Amino acid sequence: MTMAEDRSVDFGTFLRQAREHRGVSLQDLAASTKISARVLESLERNDPSKLPGGIFSRAFVRAYAREVGLDPDVAVASFVTAFPDESGADEMPATTRAVEVESFEQRRRVVRVLVRLLGVALLLAIVAFLYYSRFGTGAPAAGPAARQEPEGAASSAPPPALPMSLAPATEPIPLEAIGAAQADAPPATRSTADGQAAESAAVQPAPVEPAAAAQASGPAPPAGPGAARLAPLVVVLAFDDACWISVNVDGTRTPSRTAAAGERIEFAVKQSITLTAGNAGVLSMTLNGRPARALGAAGEVVTRTIPAAGFESFLR
Repeated sequence: MTMAEDRSVDFGTFLRQAREHRGVSLQDLAASTKISARVLESLERNDPSKLPGGIFSRAFVRAYAREVGLDPDVAVASFVTAFPDESGADEMPATTRAVEVESFEQRRRVVRVLVRLLGVALLLAIVAFLYYSRFGTGAPAAGPAARQEPEGAASSAPPPALPMSLAPATEPIPLEAIGAAQADAPPATRSTADGQAAESAAVQPAPVEPAAAAQASGPAPPAGPGAARLAPLVVVLAFDDACWISVNVDGTRTPSRTAAAGERIEFAVKQSITLTAGNAGVLSMTLNGRPARALGAAGEVVTRTIPAAGFESFLR
């Protein structure tokens, strides 16, 4: 039975009977339509004063009718006929049975979706802010000397932060011991080298100061011919500017580090020395007191292996 068939039934009773026939309570209807139970109850009592009015009141009636199994268009038309002032009948088109273009329920659903999307976006923004505030700064960039470390250097021994001594495992032999060994050479050899001695004296580097030599290479053993035979090659490195170096003497690798400008380091070599410099242009080297050829240009990473026997090929 519809309200159109029985004119004796008022609009509110018509709605309540349909709800009871469907077995739906006011609380269940309020939960499904998201409309206050107090408003639904006033609608069943033919008291539309608690409705928002106009198109919104018609949207409430449409939602009520849909949940209780009534035709929403028929219910809205009956509501407009019963309460023309409260339903905004003057705003409706001539055909009251036409489906309303704007639905209050649809607008409310759109608003709920937008609120949820805004909540998700706000949550993502908070997570991103916390992440970048903690991890966004990153690690500090490495210095120039660290970036020049060659690929051949062992990755297990990075340059230490604090200065470390590059003293080799075998204590170096001072230049005085080498001079004593050369003094014991046969007369024929000495006469042959007389011309070379005068020539090399002009380019002979200044002797290492005792304090600097003691700091770089530790205590020196007693001078003598036997000590010279233990180290047939003495290598002295001098640095005009900061330079990263890695040294391997007779198979023993010393810790890699950055040598400071003006620093001098001495090594006693029995078999061979392998030297890697990260800024070869600032490094000068002497072999047994004689100047060696330049290892490379400024900023160039160079690795050289100098044998104790045959080191003359590296002299200038």
